[in-house]
Amino acid sequence: MTNLYHIFGLYIESAIPLPAMPVSGHSGRGLPDVVIERGNPPDHLVSPQSKSTRYQARPGEFLLSVDSVARYYVRDGRHIVVAPEPGAEDESVLIFLLGSAFGALLHQRKILVLHAGAIEVEGHSVLFTGSSGIGKSTLAAGFHKRGYPFLADDVCAVGMINGHPAVIPGFPRLKLWADVLTKLEQDKDHLKSVRWTKGMDKYFLPVDPVHKSPVLLKSVFVLEAAQSDEIEITPLTGTDKINFIIMNTYRLQFLNGLGGKEEHFRHCAAVAAQTSVYRVVRPRSGFLLEELMEALERKY
Repeated sequence: MTNLYHIFGLYIESAIPLPAMPVSGHSGRGLPDVVIERGNPPDHLVSPQSKSTRYQARPGEFLLSVDSVARYYVRDGRHIVVAPEPGAEDESVLIFLLGSAFGALLHQRKILVLHAGAIEVEGHSVLFTGSSGIGKSTLAAGFHKRGYPFLADDVCAVGMINGHPAVIPGFPRLKLWADVLTKLEQDKDHLKSVRWTKGMDKYFLPVDPVHKSPVLLKSVFVLEAAQSDEIEITPLTGTDKINFIIMNTYRLQFLNGLGGKEEHFRHCAAVAAQTSVYRVVRPRSGFLLEELMEALERKY
């Protein structure tokens, strides 16, 4: 049995249930944009242009192998074949399907993918990006609790709408640490946990989707941590804007094999040219969530 979904602006027919509401049709189109099925991915790619212990990539093809979880084969931005390992939990298989596999698929479709959380503010989108663990999802969750519509978490797709960058809504859920859920006064007892690796005390928090259409991008906040007691927000200019966006591309290394670096640079340059980009330095010890949200609200 397959279901049809509308995520990242794409109609996706999937044999694997995805964490989103299925749709009943896709405007009379003959074929879905993307098909996800269970099957037998190749053991390796022929002449990959880049590879690591987990993945191999070449133009049009991407192969990801995660021990004890699954293998994923992504082709031409249209097709994902998944082979779960015996005994692998469905949620573990989804983690890498919705993460690296979808990141590779969006790269193949020449869509800019940033490692970011995104919310909607007064008709425009705002991004929080930075290294893993810096607080992107925490901020998106905190602002969502304040009433800001949620757009994306972790894998953030940015398309071009009439020449303007816009966030394309992603999967409607957040991945949060247990202590963050406590700060947000969110009960974790009925949430699915992230269990693919030992010691990971993270949970998936479903979010009610608000948007289906892209939301024009206004601001990008690049988060960092330092040995400081103050929150510092500095506007970036010139090539610094482009460089920070490039550095915070989701799985940037995939492009070494997949190709598309010229389109990727043009998209990053368009974001830099048409949005405000800020460097946000927060104290390393302690996450001052309320204070940080109030500081960012003043910059919207």
